[in-house]
Amino acid sequence: MIKLIQANLDRQSKAVLLLSMLLQEEFSLLMNKDPHGVTGVELVIQELMRQISAERMSMRSFVQKFDPSAQRLGQILPAIEDGQRKEIEKLLSKIDELEQKCGVQATKNHQLAQALLEQSSSMLDFLHREITPKEKNVYSARGRYANPKPQASLINGRL
Repeated sequence: MIKLIQANLDRQSKAVLLLSMLLQEEFSLLMNKDPHGVTGVELVIQELMRQISAERMSMRSFVQKFDPSAQRLGQILPAIEDGQRKEIEKLLSKIDELEQKCGVQATKNHQLAQALLEQSSSMLDFLHREITPKEKNVYSARGRYANPKPQASLINGRL
C-alpha cells in the first residue's frame, strides 16, 4: 500500500511540474499574442488538471484503505515507518513547492490575459468612435446623400 501511495505522489509531482511548464508556455504565447497557441495549451492544461484531480481522488481511496477513519495523507503519516515517511514528506514538499510556483504563474497569466482583453476592447471602442460619422450629412445605406431635414409634405388621409 505504501508503494502505491509513493507512486501516486510521484505521478502527482511530475504532473504538477508539467503544469508549471505549460503555464510558462501559455505566458510566452500570451506575450507573443498567439490566440490559437494559447487555446491549444489551455485545453492541455485543463486535461492535465482533470488527471491531477483523478490522482488525488485515488490517493484518498488509498489513504482510506490504509486507515478507514483517515481522510488525508497527513493523518496516516505517523503510522508509516521512518524511511518511507521521509520519502513521502519529501514528495509532498516538492508538490507543494511546485503548486506555489504554478499559482504565481497562473496569476501572471490571468493578469496578462485581462490586460490584453482591456487593450483590445479599448482599441475596438476607439476605432468604432473614429469611423462613426461626426455629422449626419452623409450617404445613406442606399448610396444617396441623406437629407437630414426632410422636405415638408402634405399629409393626405381619411379621418
